[in-house]
Amino acid sequence: MVGVRRINTRGQFKIQQMAFMIMAVFFFFILVGLFFVGWQFKDIKSSAEQLHEDQAISSMKVVADMTELNCNSREDFCLDEDKLKVMTNSNLSRVYTDFWPVASVKVYKVYPAFDNVVECPGADCNYYEIFDNGQRNVKEFSTYVSICKKLKESGYVYDRCDIGKLLVGVTIHDEDEE
Repeated sequence: MVGVRRINTRGQFKIQQMAFMIMAVFFFFILVGLFFVGWQFKDIKSSAEQLHEDQAISSMKVVADMTELNCNSREDFCLDEDKLKVMTNSNLSRVYTDFWPVASVKVYKVYPAFDNVVECPGADCNYYEIFDNGQRNVKEFSTYVSICKKLKESGYVYDRCDIGKLLVGVTIHDEDEE
């Protein structure tokens, strides 16, 4: 009887070894999986930040080409100065609150150079605040645009253009808010 018991003990020992080996392999793959998931989430966060930046950059073209601001439908990145003044002077931009794809829209005249910022409406103004929804966490992106105005002198109508800078703000989300 002693010999039979010894065979059973050896078989149980082999079964325990196999069970521990299976558990070790199982935990190894769990650790590898957790590492892979962590690495993927890091890429997702950077992809989300890149998408916000891409949205802002594409929004600049959308805003510059809107009929409400564009000087001519055939020209890109050309803003009509008279339309800018109308959108700044009145509360028309508030009517467009749901229409704007961004958090803020501002335009500066860059050339001819100026000493201090004069907000429109005003004489010789060089800063137009078209839209601002009042959000705090806004990151601004900019591009250069032409700011043109139709003038009539000596019986001729022509476009007088200045160089401007279009600033488009997009809402950024902090990790604390989520």
